Amino acid sequence: MIVKKNRFIILTVLICISFSFASFAAAKPHTDTYEKVRGLVLREDILQDKALQVQIVEAKLLEGPFKDHIVQFKHPLVEGSKYNISLHKDMKVFLTIHIRNNELIAVGFIDIVRDFYLKIVFFLFVALLILFGGFQGVRSFFALLITAFCIIYVFIPLILKGHNFILSSIFVSFIIVITSFILISGFTRKSLSAIMGTIGGTITSAILAIYFGNKIYLTGISDEMLEMLVAYSSYAIDYRGLLYSGIIIGALGAVMDVSMTITSIIYEIKSKTPNIRMRTLFFSGLSVGRDIMATMTNTLILAYVGTSLPLLLIFIFSDMSFSDIINSQYIASEIIRSLCGSIGLIMTIPITSVVAAINS
Repeated sequence: MIVKKNRFIILTVLICISFSFASFAAAKPHTDTYEKVRGLVLREDILQDKALQVQIVEAKLLEGPFKDHIVQFKHPLVEGSKYNISLHKDMKVFLTIHIRNNELIAVGFIDIVRDFYLKIVFFLFVALLILFGGFQGVRSFFALLITAFCIIYVFIPLILKGHNFILSSIFVSFIIVITSFILISGFTRKSLSAIMGTIGGTITSAILAIYFGNKIYLTGISDEMLEMLVAYSSYAIDYRGLLYSGIIIGALGAVMDVSMTITSIIYEIKSKTPNIRMRTLFFSGLSVGRDIMATMTNTLILAYVGTSLPLLLIFIFSDMSFSDIINSQYIASEIIRSLCGSIGLIMTIPITSVVAAINS
C-alpha cells in the first residue's frame, strides 16, 4: 500500500510539472509597440479636474494597423505648455498608439497636424514669386531649392561624418553663393562681382565671430534645444563650431542681398553712362550702400532679438542687472551673432563697390 501510495504521489507531481511546462511553453511574451498615427477628432467634452481642464476626446484613426477605429483619450490643457491646445471637431491630430499582442491598449495625444496650412503658405509664396518675378522669380525659386539641398544633403552629412563645422559651413556657403548668383544673373561679370562681395562680407563675419567668441569663452551651449541635443545625441559635436556655423549661414542671406543690390546699381549706371569714371562708380556704390545699411543691419539685429524675446523677458522679470544680462551665455552669443553679422554686412558694401567698379 505504501509503495502504491508513493507511486500515486510521484505520478501526480509529474503530471503537475508537465502541465506547468506546457503552460509556460504556451505562454507568449508580451510584445509592446508604439506607433505615431494621424487621427480626426470627432467629439470632445471638457472635464474640470480641480484647477486643471481635461478634454475627453473621441477620434477616428486615419492610418496604421487600426485604421478607422474610434478611440478615446484624455487631453489635459496645461497652461504655459506647448500642449495647451484646445482640440475641436474635425481637427487632425498626431496620436501615439500602444499595441500589445496586436491589441490596442492605449492612445495619447502628441501634436496637431500642421502640414496642410504650411503647404498653402508655401504654394502662395511660390505663386507670388513667379507672378511678380516672372522668369527671374522661377530662377530665384530654384536657387532657394539649391540652398535647401545644400543645407540638408551637404552640410548636415559633412557634420555627421565629423568634418569641421566652420570649414563645412564656409564650403556650403560658397556653393550656395555661386549657384544662386549664376542662376539669378547668369555666368557674367556682374554675378562674379556679387559673388566676390558676398564672400568678402561673409568671411569678415566668420573671422570676427570666431575671434571674439573665443575671447569671451562661448561654449555654444546656451539654450534648451542645444542642451537636448547634448543629452540625446550620440555624436561628438563641436557646439562652439555649431554656433559659428549658425552665424555664418545666418548672415549669408542679408550679405547676398546687399551685394547683389549694389552690383546691380553700379552695372546699371555703367550701362547708361559708359564713360563714367571708376572712382565715381565706387562712390555711387557706397552712397547706395549707406541707404540700405541701416535697414539691413536692423533686419539682422531684429531677427536675432525676436528669437531671444522670451529669455529677455525672463531676465527682466527676475530683476537681473544689465551687466548680468549681457554677461549671460545666451545673450552674449546673440550679441556676437547679431553684431558680427552686421559688421560683415557693412563691410560687404565697400568690398562689392570696389569689385563691381573694377569689373564693370
